[in-house]
This record gives sequence, C-alpha cells and structure tokens, in this order.
Amino acid sequence: MKVVLDTKQIQSMNMFQGLTNSSVMDCMEDGGDIYFVVGEGQYGLAVGKNGAKVKNAERAFKKSIKLIEYSPDMEQFIRNMIHDAQHIKADGNLVHVRIKPSSRSRIIGKNGSNIRIMNHFLKRLFGAEMKIK
Repeated sequence: MKVVLDTKQIQSMNMFQGLTNSSVMDCMEDGGDIYFVVGEGQYGLAVGKNGAKVKNAERAFKKSIKLIEYSPDMEQFIRNMIHDAQHIKADGNLVHVRIKPSSRSRIIGKNGSNIRIMNHFLKRLFGAEMKIK
C-alpha cells in the first residue's frame, strides 16, 4: 500500500535513520511519543546495544520513541505490535484479534490511544482495520 508522508514525518524519519542506521517505513507522532515502523529485521539495529541508539534518538527528539518492526505478512505485523495476541483472523479488510482479558486495558490504552495508533499503521500499510476481542 502507498504511504503518503508530510514534510515533518519525512524529516523525523530521516533524522531517526541517521541516528540509528536503520530503515524506517512509516512514523506517527502522538503527544509526547513518536512511533516508528522500522524495516523487517531492523528492530535490533534501531534499538542498539543496551538501547543506546534509541535512547540517543529520544534525547535528540526530546520525545519518547516506540518502535514496531514491519513484516510484509499482515498477521506477523500485528503480532509485532501486539505480542499477547492469541488469535488473529482476517475477514476482508477487518482483522479480529483475540487477546487475554488481563492484557486488554494495556493493549487498548488510555482512551483507546494504543489501538488508534495500531489501526493507523495497519490502515496505511495494509488497508485493513483491527478489532480487539
């Protein structure tokens, strides 16, 4: 799917790539956090030894940075976002994800912020939407 980026996103992605030497596919800013989708197999490179690269990037951006590893397989991409996913079922452009009840509030986030961010990336990269069960 084609991702359209604005100037600020492109600048953030270029800066993060320069600091971490990892490839970035997409990014989103939400309040005090910046979310980056790094290329497949690039998660460790972006984090760095003992988290040094991502900590350095957080100081440069003056924001908390969250990383998601991309996968061309939509199910694996969802598992990269939601490690506690028990079952994932795609029904057209709607994806149903079953999770443990104990993980529900953490995954959905305050006022649905986490699920909104995950849906943003899922829609931009795969043209799909996720529902949590």
